[in-house]
Amino acid sequence: MRGALSNGLAYMILPMADADGPSFRLMVRVGSQAESADNRGIAHFVEHMAFRSTRNLADGEIDQVMARAGGAYGRDHNAFTGRWTTTYHLDLPSHDAATAARGLDWLRDVGDGLVFRPEEVTAERGVVLAERLDRLRSGDATDEQETSFHFRPEDHLTPAGSVATLNALTPEDLRAFHAKWYRPDRSVIIVTGDLDAGDMAAELERRLGGWAGAGARPRMPTSPAPEPPKTPVALALTPSRLPAQSLACRNTAVGEEDHDDPANELRETLLLSIVNQRLSRAAAATPGVYYLGFEGPAWYETRRVACVRATHAPQKGLEGLGLAQATLRSFVSEGPTQAEIDGAVASQRAYVRGAQTSYASATSAEMADELAYHEEYGRPFLAPHQRMRQISQVTARLTSDDLAAAFEALWPEAAAATISIEDTGVTPSGALASWQAGAVAPLARAFPPPEPLTYDFGPDGRVVRREALAQGVVRVTFANGLVLKHMATENAPGFVQILIRMGPSAGELSPADFVLASAAASVLPMAGVEGRSYGALQELNAQWDWEFEATLADAGLVVAAQSFASQTPAQLALIMAHLIAPGFDAELADPLALLAASLEQDARLNPIDAIETAFSRTIWPDTAGAAVDPETYRRLDPADLRSALTPFLTTGPVELTLVGDITEDEAVELAARTLGARPARRPHRPGPARPTLDYLAAPAGPIEVTHQGPADRSAARIYWTRPPVRAIEDQAAAMVLAALLETAVVEETRRRQGRTYSPVAELDGHLDDPHDIALYVEVTPEARRLDEVVETVQQAAAALVAAPPAMDALEQARRPLLAQLEAVGRSDVYWGSALASPADWDAERTELDRLNKALAKMTPADIHALARPWLSTPPIIVLARPVAAPLGDAQ
Repeated sequence: MRGALSNGLAYMILPMADADGPSFRLMVRVGSQAESADNRGIAHFVEHMAFRSTRNLADGEIDQVMARAGGAYGRDHNAFTGRWTTTYHLDLPSHDAATAARGLDWLRDVGDGLVFRPEEVTAERGVVLAERLDRLRSGDATDEQETSFHFRPEDHLTPAGSVATLNALTPEDLRAFHAKWYRPDRSVIIVTGDLDAGDMAAELERRLGGWAGAGARPRMPTSPAPEPPKTPVALALTPSRLPAQSLACRNTAVGEEDHDDPANELRETLLLSIVNQRLSRAAAATPGVYYLGFEGPAWYETRRVACVRATHAPQKGLEGLGLAQATLRSFVSEGPTQAEIDGAVASQRAYVRGAQTSYASATSAEMADELAYHEEYGRPFLAPHQRMRQISQVTARLTSDDLAAAFEALWPEAAAATISIEDTGVTPSGALASWQAGAVAPLARAFPPPEPLTYDFGPDGRVVRREALAQGVVRVTFANGLVLKHMATENAPGFVQILIRMGPSAGELSPADFVLASAAASVLPMAGVEGRSYGALQELNAQWDWEFEATLADAGLVVAAQSFASQTPAQLALIMAHLIAPGFDAELADPLALLAASLEQDARLNPIDAIETAFSRTIWPDTAGAAVDPETYRRLDPADLRSALTPFLTTGPVELTLVGDITEDEAVELAARTLGARPARRPHRPGPARPTLDYLAAPAGPIEVTHQGPADRSAARIYWTRPPVRAIEDQAAAMVLAALLETAVVEETRRRQGRTYSPVAELDGHLDDPHDIALYVEVTPEARRLDEVVETVQQAAAALVAAPPAMDALEQARRPLLAQLEAVGRSDVYWGSALASPADWDAERTELDRLNKALAKMTPADIHALARPWLSTPPIIVLARPVAAPLGDAQ
């Protein structure tokens, strides 16, 4: 339901039967595009101030209102500023009318009731600066050079602003910007949930209809379209991104076609799908070229800029762009084949069918985000059946000549190219010479499509035992030893969770074997299968999402995937192919080298990654520390990977868990044709258990590490370790304690001091693990404030040791946790994990209920009883400082 309130505020209301609490999105059409050189960052600053004092709510009160209703900041209420819009998110966990009214009152205050108190502006300025610092990345300068060269300098503008402008902004500046741009006639509110559209429209009128804009409606400033070069030009970029990226673009005049027309957009989508399939084949056949992709054009009022991008290894930039150039020239010469068109259309139809399934089980928050996305980019929201009808109408008359002509208009040979090469030893003149030579070189050879996979897992397996367990679960044993666990649910119609657990416990491996097997498991999904690379599998299965994850755990090798119900047989068969014949061969060398380089760069440039690496290497140097060491991946040999996983793939028990929209008969048939059809696995002889991980190797003083990233960035983690938390009451208390500590740290370091952006407190390790767990706090302040913020964190912990929390504070920590557990209980991901666990099913299935009851009974004295022994022990402190910064008092 679309409409507008009496004040011009547009609304979109989507009723969703049986959905969770309502979701609201207030989108104001203002962002960094409305800023000028002397106020960069002001739109984002104003967004931050919406969470301070407003006309009807005191500083931080909206957080308390949401917490009492079960909402968590960041998860259920947040805001985002972009170039063109600022959007405020509010997701209510329940249908409580009073909370919804308070939420709408806050959104009305966002429109015309922000206060901008000077002391709050001063504190929030520090938060905005801290967020800007958190988002700095090593490749930002290269991104800016690339964007300015191929497009316009202003196209790289981000909402973060600059340090100088943020420091200069006054409360009056913020107030004036807000008054000018926050208007109902520049805004839209989106509401989704189990509600009556007419009643909600009336409620919106009552709560938001009084919002009015002052003066004439302002227009967003515009910039001239980028001018094309008269002759090809090139730019050499110093490598800073991983992998390196090189780009070639062409700037052409906009034709008579309307690019906002959904039909034209669909034709462009089909065209790019075909072109990118050819580019992907070319990249897959060329070592050192990781990716080739033709990117949809950036549209301006009179021009459009289309680009082809290559990501590549060092010294491969010219080769990558040359390969892309030759492939595109071949496409212009030949045009698409009918088979390619049919494949692209089939992929679009499959995408729409997937969207139809996803919408059926989407939450109100997910659908609100979907509507907001379409609204932000000016695209009409089409229901799946409308999108399918559009595909039929557009493709009924679509020919190969149509697509070839469309591509030639998008990428005309006569248009002078702009070329940027991110590589060492390449000059602009060298890049131009290479591109000009490529313009007259022979056309690229055709790369044939990969051969389809065929499966023969053996004769169908035979069931020898069926057991009915509690909660509708069935356990079926096959003659070859496979155990199938099945649970049908209605949580997510059209989806099935797949989990496979096989092989011995990882706890039996030596440290060296554990590290190797962990690495092998992590790269298994991208290894392909024998004779088919990962890229080939992507092309063969382009019409559905077939990805899966593999991890090494105490219970063995665990493979997990979510599948559309209709694709579950195909997805399980493909996973089986990986487990029977993993593609650990020479083609894996490039991905392994890139993974090693990524780990090394992250640990060198990002303070959080530097902390994680330093912590693991110090506490668990032979296991977890080695598993994140770039040298581990540099030394990997495909034959070693195969050898490391062989015990898990061939010996010991194997279990298949299927949870979701699948019947018992379907599950049994599927298991019989796949894992149940395989030969019986060899028995495994248990070896000695490797000692479990603990924190006994912690040093007496802080773990100090430096990073080479931005000079103002720093980070700290403060770990408090304790003996195992076993009773369910202890687990509940630990969850609340973490929430209370995070709230205290956020209140002091963010809201009062303005020195951090997003501090977190989390439990490290599973609560029911038979080894130590830790509660840690992570903060990322400005480098010169690091020691002060770490001290503040320790003071917050000391306060929880000194006295029990107030009851109101306990409630604000508890209610979001209860709401989160309620959501978890509706998740097939959770039930799949619980059913796949080797633990007793009766204990696993009742854990959520027992945890809920323990949380509900929790008292301040219970929290204090846990906090006293836990947080009074000296913590393990890990600090990451920039290389140029002096060591502080913590040393």
